[in-house]
Amino acid sequence: MSPKRNNDYIPVPAEIPREAAVELAKLSDLFRVVNDIKDLGTTILEGVRGSLPGSDYTLVAYILFTKAFKTFQAAQILSLCGYGSDALSLCASLFENVIDLLYIGKAPVRRPRRFLQYEQVAKFQQTEKMLRKKRLPRGRRAVYRSHQRSLAPQTVKLLKYFTRGQGWSGKSLSERAKALGVKAEADYNEHYWIYCGHKHTLPMAVSGWTVEAAGGKTDLTHGPDAKEVFNGVRESVGRFIQLSLIVDDSCKLSLRPHIDKLSGSFMQAATSVAQKYPELLT
Repeated sequence: MSPKRNNDYIPVPAEIPREAAVELAKLSDLFRVVNDIKDLGTTILEGVRGSLPGSDYTLVAYILFTKAFKTFQAAQILSLCGYGSDALSLCASLFENVIDLLYIGKAPVRRPRRFLQYEQVAKFQQTEKMLRKKRLPRGRRAVYRSHQRSLAPQTVKLLKYFTRGQGWSGKSLSERAKALGVKAEADYNEHYWIYCGHKHTLPMAVSGWTVEAAGGKTDLTHGPDAKEVFNGVRESVGRFIQLSLIVDDSCKLSLRPHIDKLSGSFMQAATSVAQKYPELLT
């Protein structure tokens, strides 16, 4: 824990079972590196913030990285408290941030502009979607018509750039990943479905909260434990490091040596934990 964190941070007032705390303590080497990675996130934000207002791309990078940093920290808090499957579900959001930043960076003038313009367009399109419904709760149609009148002048010149139902980019996430090349497409097909499995409670993810109860019976855990925490930390750190490298490169922050060093330290700690406590990997 850094001196800065000692002075500016306080422990979260959360209680977890003693048995879970003992298991989670086995991951202490990982969490020590995570604290340094949090400091990296702050450094990157300060660097990007210093470039604002800058270009539309810089602004969008700041928006996406800020949200990703919050999500990353949330994943670590969930992991520290023994909620590994829930941390994995947040990796879906981090992955989406990765794909968006990479995709926007391929056309750094037009695409960030469309991203920013889509804010009001999205509200207008959703309003029209609701007004097309034959039935709405009493009084809601009048509310949406009021929204429509307010949003129409703000979006009239922008609607031509967006196809209804296809988001800011006109492509699905899988299409954006495919457009980035075989590596990003493979990453999407190999990992995103796992994150979404935990987010949407799909059958393939149930093993993430399945445990062996007393007497050798199989049961589902309903509170804090070490199940999937290793994976939640590893995946969320990996995605955040990926985002850090993208922003460092595009915003010319010259932090890559530091990022690579932290990434190496984390991988070394993860390897050590995996070798000492293989039971945490299942």
